[in-house]
Amino acid sequence: MFGHFGFPSSGVRAHAQRGSRGGNGFFEVEASGFARGSPAQAWAVMSDYERLADFVPDLESSRVLSRTGPVAIVEQVSRVGIMLMSYVVRMQVRIEERPMSAIDVSLISGDMRHYAVHWKLEPARQDGVDGTLLRFSGELEPQFFIPPMVGQSVVQANVRQLMEAVVSAIEKRSAH
Repeated sequence: MFGHFGFPSSGVRAHAQRGSRGGNGFFEVEASGFARGSPAQAWAVMSDYERLADFVPDLESSRVLSRTGPVAIVEQVSRVGIMLMSYVVRMQVRIEERPMSAIDVSLISGDMRHYAVHWKLEPARQDGVDGTLLRFSGELEPQFFIPPMVGQSVVQANVRQLMEAVVSAIEKRSAH
């Protein structure tokens, strides 16, 4: 989630800020973007967990371990680079789906202290074009050290890159 890719901005907005709870630091993140594709097309891209590594920056693998109705257990491996350091982050997450409208992701186990994010999809119209408004929000707390001087800007840039990558993947699929 912390890499560098050059995707067009597509009106993407992203914000990250540091928080603290019980002496532990975490990041609150939020982002939004408009994709030229229907909510059904957006859903098809975002819920294809086995293919997320094809377009999500720094995600090396994503595989479904189990699925029961609207709940999937997914194992993901990312390579995170911060300044001159590089980390491999393994996570097992629980993904709860509300088809065509929302995806909630929560940490079961792995290399994060805390990871809980929410994706929301809404039909929208922008500049006379029908599409989907994507909203992303959550809290994350890595187990590895992120220098305070760069942490917030690094996390914010990477949340932006994540949203840009998702918007781009939806628009590519919608164009076919």
